[in-house]
Amino acid sequence: MAAYTATDLARVKQAIVDLASGARVTSVTHNGRTVQYAAADIDKLRTLERDIAAEVALHDPSRRRRSRTRLTRTTKGL
Repeated sequence: MAAYTATDLARVKQAIVDLASGARVTSVTHNGRTVQYAAADIDKLRTLERDIAAEVALHDPSRRRRSRTRLTRTTKGL
């Protein structure tokens, strides 16, 4: 399976908007494979949107990992 890109995410978001605005059928193409979605499939598209957004965020080079440093102090000199 090829990694998703921000362009794929934009296409899925546009498909959701199309269905929400009254289109009966919309399609999304990824790696040469076209899938058509009807208004009843909007939940599938939203799930796909969440999955793609998570993958895009995972591979985003500008994303920084938070430091997990803890500072501990004691009163007994330990």
